[in-house]
Amino acid sequence: MKMYTATISASALKVRSRESYYARQKRLFFLVIILVPIIPLLFISWTASRFYQQSWMDKTTVELTSLANSRREIIDLFLDNQKNTLAGYAELYDFAWLNTPGNLEKLFKAMNHQGVIVDLGLITQDGSHRSYTGPFADNLKDKNYAKTRWFAEVMQSGNYISDVFTGYRGVPHIIVAVTDPSRSWVLRATINSELFNSLLAGTEVGPGGDAFILNQQGELQTPSRLGLTALPLGEEGLLATDGSLTIHHSQDALYASTGMKNNTWTLVLKTDIATSLADFYRARHRDRLIIAGAALLILTVSNFLVRSMMNKIEGADQQRMQLYDRIRNSEKMALVGRMAANVAHEINNPLQIIGDQAGWVDELLDDEDPAQLKNSEEYRTAFAKIRTQVKRASTITHRLLGFSRSTDGLKTKININTLVEETVSFLEKEATNHRIAIRRNLDPDLPEIVTDSTQLQQVFLNILNNAIDAIGNDGAVTISSSLNEGQLAVEFADSGPGLSEEALKKVFDPFFTTKKAGSGTGIGLSISYSIVERLGGGIEVRNGKQGGCIFRVTLPMAA
Repeated sequence: MKMYTATISASALKVRSRESYYARQKRLFFLVIILVPIIPLLFISWTASRFYQQSWMDKTTVELTSLANSRREIIDLFLDNQKNTLAGYAELYDFAWLNTPGNLEKLFKAMNHQGVIVDLGLITQDGSHRSYTGPFADNLKDKNYAKTRWFAEVMQSGNYISDVFTGYRGVPHIIVAVTDPSRSWVLRATINSELFNSLLAGTEVGPGGDAFILNQQGELQTPSRLGLTALPLGEEGLLATDGSLTIHHSQDALYASTGMKNNTWTLVLKTDIATSLADFYRARHRDRLIIAGAALLILTVSNFLVRSMMNKIEGADQQRMQLYDRIRNSEKMALVGRMAANVAHEINNPLQIIGDQAGWVDELLDDEDPAQLKNSEEYRTAFAKIRTQVKRASTITHRLLGFSRSTDGLKTKININTLVEETVSFLEKEATNHRIAIRRNLDPDLPEIVTDSTQLQQVFLNILNNAIDAIGNDGAVTISSSLNEGQLAVEFADSGPGLSEEALKKVFDPFFTTKKAGSGTGIGLSISYSIVERLGGGIEVRNGKQGGCIFRVTLPMAA
């Protein structure tokens, strides 16, 4: 035969208390009720936030792309227009006509009716300034441009548009220069910086945004709205190298950059994310506050509902367990009662025979000659002890029969306070001898009830007698009566040592006693329990907060 063995962990065998079970259930229900509504709220808020930001990003990207393309076309068209206009005049007029006094001024006025250019100059192929009209005549008189970069560029390619530079003027400016077809002289014009800058000034890039033009070295060609003087560190990728339009997304801003002027310049448009989304961030903060408030409300309501629901379930479960315990106790008492009746019947007959025979032998001693009996007094003492013990055993068996018997006593209307006073009168003298005070705390307005006063008095006597025995000497017993929820209650509170937890569970068991050996049978409280059950009430025991023991007897108002 095969043998199988298994081990079970101690934690699996550990009995969990009902309190810990309900505490765990409360936490579980609380978490479920909290998480079910809050998680969807947080998910919806997060999804809506992400969707709005992504929608704004896509929309802003499209707008920046369109805006950058349009601004690039406008600026390129403006510069090409100035260059083509200047080239047309260079083809139309020769050097001699332009160098004739007054003619260059006439040409300047014809070109500058919109204020696009600031000045106009005529320069020979050796770089000498031959003729000039404009506000910088004193600065540019007798200047030679043969060694300047822009002059070399225009003589090489036939036309040139410069970056922003200061030159001999001492102020930032942009020049447009063209040569005649034989490249023997140069006609140069300076573009109005304010007019050129205004082409970007009106760009709608949102609050906190910026718009500027960079050269290939990263130097600003137009003023920055934010006061920048050069390309920000880490943003070198904004410089266009192939002329295509690109979108750069940093943590704080969205950039659109595109090449212009044959990719020698880069147009940069910047939208500040935080500033542009300020209304969204405020709305999101408000939504978070609303969600937090809703979560707090859900938390409070859930806590109240869970506690209320679980307390009711726990209360109902406790009532069920109490009812189950009472039914089990009743069944146990009934079983013990039947057993006690059988035992009592079986013992009563032998006891009666023993008692009768002891009495008969005692009577026979009277007929004997005292001189022939050496120990007659010892015999009589032994017979007396036998009769005493037989009487004591008979009392116990009669009590057992009373415990098992379901008597139908006479039920009458009684006042419970009067019954208590009568019961106290039986034991008051004994209590006084032991210096034990019996205090009354009786409700004078109690209604009368219909019950068996004789059996109920037996219960009170048992409880009161046990209280006096528990105290011993020097103490008090407080008897209280009250009416609660349609039931009349009588409490006996003593100042004794109280009962242990184990004794509290067994105090109503038959033959269980905490008294010294030989001083108690252990069936008094069992009989009392049975009587109160038959009367439709209940009896409970607990230790008092200040010490001692409290017995509580409850009785129904109706029989």
